[in-house]
Amino acid sequence: MAYYIILFVITAVLAWTNSDNKKISKSIFFCFCLSLSLFVGLADMLGGYDRYIYSEVFQSMHENVVKGILFSEEFIMYFGKEPVFGLINDLIAFFTPNRYVFILVYTIFLYMVYAVSFYRYTRNPFFALLIFEGLMFFFTFTYLRQVLAAGVIWLAIPYVAQRNFKKYLLFILLATLIHNSAVYMILLYFIPRRKFEKKYIVLFMLTLLLIGVSGITKLIFSISGDFVSNARIAEYANTAEIGFRFEYVVEAVFFLIILLFNYKRINEDELSVTIINVYLMFCGVLLFFCESSDGGRIAWYCLIGIIVILERLCRPKSAVALKGFITVMCFVLFYRILSAWGILLYPYKTFLTPGIRQGDFIEEAYEYDHAYDNDKLYNL
Repeated sequence: MAYYIILFVITAVLAWTNSDNKKISKSIFFCFCLSLSLFVGLADMLGGYDRYIYSEVFQSMHENVVKGILFSEEFIMYFGKEPVFGLINDLIAFFTPNRYVFILVYTIFLYMVYAVSFYRYTRNPFFALLIFEGLMFFFTFTYLRQVLAAGVIWLAIPYVAQRNFKKYLLFILLATLIHNSAVYMILLYFIPRRKFEKKYIVLFMLTLLLIGVSGITKLIFSISGDFVSNARIAEYANTAEIGFRFEYVVEAVFFLIILLFNYKRINEDELSVTIINVYLMFCGVLLFFCESSDGGRIAWYCLIGIIVILERLCRPKSAVALKGFITVMCFVLFYRILSAWGILLYPYKTFLTPGIRQGDFIEEAYEYDHAYDNDKLYNL
């Protein structure tokens, strides 16, 4: 657990020591993001069973790829609705069937995509990274498809502000072909680019909450899953029966309060207004899917709005109290997931050393190739 806390503390120190209005060196920031990607990518199957599922599928792609068959029967079965993610698998599998190399290369690419957005949209990208660590960091260990799809959407935000529908649609399609849930972000383009009155924001959010608790979420997942013949989306309907997610509502209300109390401080240029809309979409999605355990994951596409707006609000020297509060809040959220996931994350171990972690019940249940136990690179 200590390694994770040290990582967060280092990010916090960098975020606070780079608090002036000068732009941070791109090379320094990208190197730090590379270090973060290595921390995640070198981890020895940490994060949950999804890594094993993705890895087993990846290895099954290798034999066909080396024969020159990109779109094999296995490819269609696993990636028929999300072929871009499948092609990424094929590209890496062409060089090696080793699952650890796959995860490492994929994770480095993922964090470089994130780094571009954080550096482009913020003046203090380390503080953006701090917020990211509190809200999404641990999920990059396991939800490989959806976290990359979110990163692709984040890159597309400027095209909404520029009213360039063709380029925005291209990114939407790319993200959707990585993870189908990204398709709903097309709605962002059609939201009016203006600062709405506070009373209308509150009224709209209350309406979304009422719709959310009505149970309509299950119906939406069922219909959309049947419409696109996607069993995975249809299965989300089952998660909509899990019950009321109080933490989603608390999170949404919390971020809404911060936004509305500081509403006048946010600029009204086209990009800023677009980012506000993304921020509001994040809150709205959490409220709308308050009866579903997957509401938080669906909201990841809008998380860049939260990150950018909070970073901007915390820039002035007069905002030290708010910055301190956000830092503490992010640590609480960071520690909450770390402690809740327990053995899924710690003790931390990389694949650079042989052996398996004692008491790892995920490994016991999902390990499909025990040749990795003592030689992580046996099939390199």
